[in-house]
Amino acid sequence: MFDTLTNQFVQQLRRSGLSDVESRTYAGTRFLYISTENKNQSVNLSQMIQEAAQPLIQDTDFTFECRFVRQSKDRWVYRFHFRVPSKKSFCCGNQCPNCILLSSQ
Repeated sequence: MFDTLTNQFVQQLRRSGLSDVESRTYAGTRFLYISTENKNQSVNLSQMIQEAAQPLIQDTDFTFECRFVRQSKDRWVYRFHFRVPSKKSFCCGNQCPNCILLSSQ
């Protein structure tokens, strides 16, 4: 599921004007490699990444987190996650003390 989400995310970035975008996974952590020749584009890169992720997580419980890692010449590297909420969202029927049916929300 996360592979599909990551592929959609990379395609969304390419549609937003970033032609050289690549996603790699090292030790279970996903990294985004972006090459840009336009210096003006690199200033707004973080904002472009957030805007590309927004339609993918809209109407879901996912959140998106992205952190700048490093820059080497015209290549920018970001670490990113699509996070799933850690609270229970359903009743499993095992009478858990933190059951969603017992919450006051």
